[in-house]
Amino acid sequence: DTLPSLVDFLPSLPLLFDGLYDETSRQTKAEVTEFQLIYSISKFIQSLLESDRLIMICCDDLQWGDKTALSIVSEVLVNIGSFKHVCSRCLFVGMFRHEEIDDTPFAIQYSYLQMMTNNINTAEMKLSNLSKKDIGDMLMAELGLPWRFVTLLG
Repeated sequence: DTLPSLVDFLPSLPLLFDGLYDETSRQTKAEVTEFQLIYSISKFIQSLLESDRLIMICCDDLQWGDKTALSIVSEVLVNIGSFKHVCSRCLFVGMFRHEEIDDTPFAIQYSYLQMMTNNINTAEMKLSNLSKKDIGDMLMAELGLPWRFVTLLG
């Protein structure tokens, strides 16, 4: 029932589900409320998890997210956490720059997620910056070029 409302946000969804793209049953973007979107995404992920699939969701640069997008992500994560029988099959990786989250909508949502520890498990991993040598080594390995060529790229 709720999948057609996700087609505007996930255009490739009809490729996964035959007969999903039905112009008469779809709501327009303006008709889909934030709560309907949260519910639809949560039910979609729940249905994938119940089919014994493992899911990893990655979101990068969360510190730049606006209030609505971050609220949707947070609520979907909390909803997934409430599916006790399948939530262990879902891994969410949110990446952000810790030094840039002060006074942003992300700081509020991050605090909210940390308070919801009864529904979701959170862990924070702080990574150090890459050195020029680290970047050069990765470029050499991936591109198969000698150091003299990749040193200018790093």
